[in-house]
Amino acid sequence: MGTQPAAGWYDDGTGRQRWWDGSRWSEDYIDLRDSRTELHTGAAPVGTGTAGPGWYDDQRGRQRWWDGTRWTASVRYSGSEQEFAGLVIDGRWVHFGDLSQPVGGVAASVDTGDALLRNPAFTRTAVERRLFGPGGPITPRTLNRAVARQLLYVVVSGPGGVWMTPVPAGQDAAARRFAGWVTASAEHYRFG
Repeated sequence: MGTQPAAGWYDDGTGRQRWWDGSRWSEDYIDLRDSRTELHTGAAPVGTGTAGPGWYDDQRGRQRWWDGTRWTASVRYSGSEQEFAGLVIDGRWVHFGDLSQPVGGVAASVDTGDALLRNPAFTRTAVERRLFGPGGPITPRTLNRAVARQLLYVVVSGPGGVWMTPVPAGQDAAARRFAGWVTASAEHYRFG
């Protein structure tokens, strides 16, 4: 019979970190699937402290670094992700900075800023506070400064909001391939 692992927080295989007391699992856990989870000393059994620093699965297709007291901005992916201009698709999830949403509910396109600003459905997302660019939320007040009419943008639309990022110069074909990949992935996972 081998030795038991030391007492501590361990991944229980369900997206939760569960407390192992050195001989058995306790009923104490931290649910990392909830994006609003805040880890603190009260989450651990008495006298055990918080979950230690480490990479934890955030159940959004990536791992995020917990420094022992708070979440950091550091993330890592599976290694098979596709990335373009700050947008990342990794398996069943699409990410834009700190924002994530299931890929099964999104659509991607490539449009000029002029076409976007003429589209009432697009501009309405700013009014609804659901539009995000590389600098964060885009409001009706900042819309015309955030969207340059002459530039080309990749736009990802879904239940979690509408994300837009400018296409770097000379990357038009790559932008269209990326948007096609997102749309094909969305179709694949739509009912899965």
